[in-house]
Amino acid sequence: MSSAPMIPPLPLRPAPGAKRHGIPPLPLLTVINFFNYVDRQVVYGMTPYIGEAFHLSNSKLGLLAWANLFVFAVASLVSGPIADRVGPRKVIFTGILVWSIATIGSALSTSFPMLLFFRALVGVGEGAYGPSANTLLCADAPPEKRGRALGIYNVGMALGGTSGLVLGAMLAPHFGWRGVFWIAGGPSILLALCAAFVSAPERLERPKAARARSFLLSPTYLLALAGGILATFGASSLIFWIRTLVIEERHFSVAAGSGFMAVVGLVAGVGGVVVGGYAGDAFNRRRNGGHALTIGLSMLIGAPVGALALIVSGHAAFMVMTFSAAFLFSVYNGPSAAVVDELGPPQYGATPPAVFMFGLHVLGNAPAPSTVGAISDRLHTSIATSLQAANVAFALSGVLFLMVASRQRKAPSFH
Repeated sequence: MSSAPMIPPLPLRPAPGAKRHGIPPLPLLTVINFFNYVDRQVVYGMTPYIGEAFHLSNSKLGLLAWANLFVFAVASLVSGPIADRVGPRKVIFTGILVWSIATIGSALSTSFPMLLFFRALVGVGEGAYGPSANTLLCADAPPEKRGRALGIYNVGMALGGTSGLVLGAMLAPHFGWRGVFWIAGGPSILLALCAAFVSAPERLERPKAARARSFLLSPTYLLALAGGILATFGASSLIFWIRTLVIEERHFSVAAGSGFMAVVGLVAGVGGVVVGGYAGDAFNRRRNGGHALTIGLSMLIGAPVGALALIVSGHAAFMVMTFSAAFLFSVYNGPSAAVVDELGPPQYGATPPAVFMFGLHVLGNAPAPSTVGAISDRLHTSIATSLQAANVAFALSGVLFLMVASRQRKAPSFH
């Protein structure tokens, strides 16, 4: 179970004469990315305990995700130009240090507004780290190995996101939610010190990009953006509320529920990403728009499976359908970056992916948990019933990506 995909920026290269020394970036940044997602998603496994401590409604609990993800999106957008000026190493070090201190600050929070502030501050650090880490990896890896490097790096995202969710659910009953924040935040401080010595050029040459305004307003790009926002809304809703659904409403034990969530995240999630990538490539060899077609089909098949998973009563049927739906929804993370890359000529640079990522987090990730929580509160329904909104979002996303595939098939390919 992971958040929306990290779309790599336009390939960069070290400036002439830039010195390279220090710890190799790929292994270090992959480990850091693991703790990045642990620190972000550990709170999702502890929502009942936090809600009880501060007497919070479901909609207020959802604000914990909104504050983190909205600030993350804004920080991602502004951190790139800063990294261009001061170098990626300094931004990476600062970002890790900020989010680790903010995670420990979460443990010390004595009120909900204080906790909300520190979760937003975690988003500042993670938003600063993410784009600079992707930029550094693109600069470090030769072109023929760049995709492989980014794939290895994002294994940290998949493993860290699931681990944070499961660790929060399993450790909170024993150590309390404050203790879990201490456990999650401590290692990141040590990794911040390591990041100060990562091998990185002092500055990077950035190719000049053409104006992309007309492209960003094109119907095909806007359809893809809307589809991505809806898919991200659905995924963020499920990730935030899965612990409540499995343990509180379906009455799995903490151990059994945590184990099931781990299997769903690591097997169905990672498997869906891999299959989606291969299937998108296979479809794309036969026709333009194959990557968007793969996403559209997986969403339209997954939505009714997900809807049934929230209705069935037996544990076995619930587990099978939930696993299947998670696999189908995770297919999106494989070809989604390729869809955006295919939609415009390379000279537009990193602007389209950056706008796409910003839209996903601000309009998809950030409002999803609190929206589902508000539906539950206002309609006095269970989280399972409220999560049907996620399945509606997935179905609409599937329709939009099929429209993107149709438009791509009729238009010339830029790649």
